Parts: sequence; structure tokens; C-alpha cells
Amino acid sequence: MPVKDYYATLRIPQGADASSIKKAFRSLAMEYHPDKRGENVENDHYFREIQEAYGILSDPHQREEYHYQRWLEKSMGHQLDTFIQPAQILQLFIKAEHYIASTDGFRTDKMSLFNHIFKLFSLARLEAIQSENNPAMEATTLQMAIRMAKHLNLEGCFFMADHMKKILEKHPPEANDWEKLIRKKKQEQRIEQLKVPLVLALTLLICLLIFLLGK
Repeated sequence: MPVKDYYATLRIPQGADASSIKKAFRSLAMEYHPDKRGENVENDHYFREIQEAYGILSDPHQREEYHYQRWLEKSMGHQLDTFIQPAQILQLFIKAEHYIASTDGFRTDKMSLFNHIFKLFSLARLEAIQSENNPAMEATTLQMAIRMAKHLNLEGCFFMADHMKKILEKHPPEANDWEKLIRKKKQEQRIEQLKVPLVLALTLLICLLIFLLGK
């Protein structure tokens, strides 16, 4: 699960002191409190994120552990997850789909593409989408994932389907689409596996014809 950027959530710099953290939390908590904003799923989710960020950063021991996790994530070349609201996450998926669709599928490194898609549909983001209790949003997420997975090989599709199993179980039509995609990838793999022996057989046949004609 990607490490969240709690400092971005509270809109403060990483070096903020305890007083600044508390002040930022109070200001945002007042602004996004459900009693003030009313019934709004997106704001409610952000309010929970604010509370989570404050709980970590206000505790010296948890904050120290969090800094270590931030350092570890960045040392591996990963970006901190700043897309925490379902609406933001959905927009990120849309942008990613447009970008992937514009690339040359034959020249794209399949492993790099898989890593990108796998990180894109992180468990944290999928859980945030599901927290909306919005079947249409979940279905849209799955449909975009399927379209992006078309650029992967069979193993990548298998892994992604298993990764998204929890949300797929709630959406039979999309689960059926994933099964169709995997069947298609299996067929493509079989065709690829047959290409080498077919080329060899054709080469031998041509050599034999040349030999017979040369007699």
C-alpha cells in the first residue's frame, strides 16, 4: 500500500512543529466537519483522512516511524500517494488511461507497464473508491482497469484480476469482462507459442523444395 502524504493532507511543510500541526488540523477539521458541511461522502472521506494524518503526525513515535516509511518509499523511487479523495482518484485513473491508450502497445515494456498499472490501482485507492458505496463509480473503475489491462500479457492480467478480486466479486458484468479478456490473452499466448515451430517447419519445407528442385 502506498505511503500517504500526511503533510499534503494537512497542507503543511514536512518540518512543521507540533503547534503548526495542531493549528492546521483544527482549521481543516472545522472546515470539513460533517456537522458544518452536511451529508457529503467526498468531504466525509477527506475529514477521515485529516483525522488519520493528525493522529500520526501528532504522536512523536508514530511520526518518527512515518518519516522512516516516507524515506524508504522515496529511496525506492516511489511517489507518496497524494490522491486520497475518490473524485481525485477517478480523475487520476482517467488521465492514466488516456496516456496508456496513446502509447505504442507493441513497443511498451510489459513489465514496466504492469508495475505502473498495479501501483495505479493500489489497495488504498480501491478501498477509497469502495468507501463511496457508489456502484457506478466502482464499475467505472473496473472498466478502466480492464481497458488498461488489455495492454498487458496473460500473467499481468491474471495478477491484476486477483488483485481486484474483492471489488470484482460485487460486479458480475465486469468480472465476466475480465474472464473474456483472460481467455483472449490465453489464445494470443498460444498463437505466439506456435509461431516458432511454424516458422521452423516452413523453413524446412522451403529447404526441402529447393533441394528437390535442384536435383
